[in-house]
Amino acid sequence: MRVRRWLAVAVGLGVLLAATGLTAEHVLAHAVLLRTIPSSTQSLPTSPAEVRLLFSEPIDSVFSSVHVTDAASRVVDEGDARVDPDDDHQLVVSLQPGLPNGVYLVTWRSLSTIDVHPDGGTYALFVGVPVVSTSTPAGSSLLALTGATPETTVGRWWFYLAASLFGGVMAAWKVVAGPVLADGPADVRAVMHRRAHRVIVLGGVLLVVGTLFTAVAQAAAAADVALLEALGQPLSDLLLRGRFAAIWWPRIGLEVASLLLVAFGGLEGLAADCAVAMLPGVLLTSSLTSHGAALPTIAGVGIVVDWLHIAGATGWVGGLVSLLVCLPVLWANATSPASGSLAPRLTARFTRFALAASGMVVLSGVVQAVFEVGSWSGLVATGYGQLVLVKSALFGAMLVLAAVNSWPRRLPFSAGNVDHGQVRFRSRGIGAELLLGVVVLAVAAVLTGTPPALR
Repeated sequence: MRVRRWLAVAVGLGVLLAATGLTAEHVLAHAVLLRTIPSSTQSLPTSPAEVRLLFSEPIDSVFSSVHVTDAASRVVDEGDARVDPDDDHQLVVSLQPGLPNGVYLVTWRSLSTIDVHPDGGTYALFVGVPVVSTSTPAGSSLLALTGATPETTVGRWWFYLAASLFGGVMAAWKVVAGPVLADGPADVRAVMHRRAHRVIVLGGVLLVVGTLFTAVAQAAAAADVALLEALGQPLSDLLLRGRFAAIWWPRIGLEVASLLLVAFGGLEGLAADCAVAMLPGVLLTSSLTSHGAALPTIAGVGIVVDWLHIAGATGWVGGLVSLLVCLPVLWANATSPASGSLAPRLTARFTRFALAASGMVVLSGVVQAVFEVGSWSGLVATGYGQLVLVKSALFGAMLVLAAVNSWPRRLPFSAGNVDHGQVRFRSRGIGAELLLGVVVLAVAAVLTGTPPALR
């Protein structure tokens, strides 16, 4: 038993160390346009030889572009838009020589090599004419609110939900249900094992399918094409080079390996222990492209905080799913002397599990807010801060429901009699708490694609 557990721990540490090796590069969240050369705020005496845009983090040479057009929408650049080979934060395009005086429009699109968030915008250049106030600001974004597409947002939400079904339910089985059922009747344990195993395998399948969908959605967003149009060159460009590929392939590999271990090895034994040990690495791949990974001086701390936040949230939501899977079986057998005490013991143990998970979410969430919002004004005056408030309110409601669900009251069974009214009440309470958790994960998915208040 000890050898098996140490082997599982070694697998988990190896996964974490391998994934953490991808964090050596310190970056800023989203490739924000910082400066344009020449500036759009002054009148130029003659047309420049080139246009240069400086971004806050490295940009992808394949999926980034810039074009310049005149007032008649004719292209006036040389068609040689490129990332500066000496500085991958700069996008450059040459202009045709001797352009006449007038107003020219620069249209750009960028893709961060770090989090694969696209951005874009337009601004005006004034050559030999006065600057007018109706010009479009240089940083005006085509993806103003989130810097993400609906498909990539759905992909992140899909990941959180599937990770909850797969990893969260598995963790709850190992920590909560398994130890409680060890002393229960073999037939009850067998039924609950089958039910939990089916949910976990379903979650693993959804996790793998969701990761495949996320790759297609990211490729579509990067190339600015429809989802199905990304199934060719855009997808191969994304998955065969760059940082996204270096994170995506280990993620899909860990997911497939852990799914196969659980599907064919069950929820007990060395196979299940190794699968559980891989789950932190799966979650870490998400944190490697988070806002925490973009902190310029303490990226490692930001990644750990984000990882704790995801682990706590998926553990709590997955634990609620496991309760809804297990409790009906225990309540159905509550009149049996051998299993009558299992439901209250399971509920009490889950309460401690949920308390630890929610504590991780609260503490890591506060630290994230300090890092990424930074001020009360940023909390109330920016889109990112307002999403944080919405998420916090929903999470607070979830905590209230959790307190109500765990509040001591008359048990749904006593003296061999099942109180079906109490059973329905508790089931609905747990279901409402789970529904709120699903909504919180949806808001978190939107938040992940939104530029933080501190940019």
